[in-house]
Amino acid sequence: MILMCLGVLISPSLLSIAFPGMPPLFRSEEVLQVFAQLGAVILLFKVGLHHRIEGVFRLDNVLVATAGVIFPFAAGYFYASMAGGSFAYSMFIGAALTATSVGVTVALLREFGLLEKRFSQIIIGAAVIDDILGLLVLSFVINVAGGADSVAPLLLTAASAAIFIIGGVLAGKHFVKYLDRGWDGGSALLLSLAFMLTYAYIAELVQLSAIIGAFLAGIVLNQSRHREKIDSGSASLELVFMPIFFISLGLLIDVNALWLFAVPIIAITLIAFFSKIIACALASLLAGLKKLEALAVGIGMVPRGEVALIVASIGLTSGILDSSQYSVIAAMAFLTTLAVPPLLMRALEAPRMGK
Repeated sequence: MILMCLGVLISPSLLSIAFPGMPPLFRSEEVLQVFAQLGAVILLFKVGLHHRIEGVFRLDNVLVATAGVIFPFAAGYFYASMAGGSFAYSMFIGAALTATSVGVTVALLREFGLLEKRFSQIIIGAAVIDDILGLLVLSFVINVAGGADSVAPLLLTAASAAIFIIGGVLAGKHFVKYLDRGWDGGSALLLSLAFMLTYAYIAELVQLSAIIGAFLAGIVLNQSRHREKIDSGSASLELVFMPIFFISLGLLIDVNALWLFAVPIIAITLIAFFSKIIACALASLLAGLKKLEALAVGIGMVPRGEVALIVASIGLTSGILDSSQYSVIAAMAFLTTLAVPPLLMRALEAPRMGK
């Protein structure tokens, strides 16, 4: 949270108010975003190293993810429609509220030493499935809002995601055998990092998030005899790049928009919060979690982060959203990400949660 606030303090929008005429601190935002993305990729890769593929696509994870997509989408669409938004705009608002950006939550769970707890496993697994479902929702929205009368792009997106995950696991097993048989020490670490980046790149090619590819790479390498070396060896990279990821989330916020569009920002942010918490917490209760654990799952699924920004940027470039509407979604993404750490910490510190 501190790093995100630091990002806001050095953001171009705030510096232009405090110091008119001052050039931006970062002349190449593209380079900064590459480093930020790398931080998120390494974070999820290391989390994947401690998970098995069968533990991700469990029924309870699917239940939480499905509830966490359907309810926020419906709530966002209903609000935007009632506020007088067009059909296409309402669809994009709904889509922006679906997918979870789990990087902040994962970092906090790891800090508390709770990554191995069942509710943490549900958060991580559901967030991965949530991302895939969110991608399908976005594909559907783009087609419907654009007036397309074919479901082919939606089916293609679903097929690409399925092929990548299944093919990635099968190919990964062969890679692990090769890695364990012929490599050791530093060479194994370098090959594993190259493997991670390859999966992240392929995930982007099939329109999944790079962090999903990195997470899948980590899951595959969970079976390697080099797992501990890979985990400890990548820690120094995480130390360098992960702070950049959190700072970049703050840099993206337009401070002016917080004042100019305060009412819609507050409304959409509240909808984003409560729709996700209620849907995911109730689904977690159905999955057998205790009340505090279910609440932690609901809070942990709240951050929208860069996922919502991707949806908003597509809406902006397609002409469905204007700059003010983009700013509203961007502010919602930042606020949901910023507020989760203190709320989740409070839930995790409750006496009955324990370690």
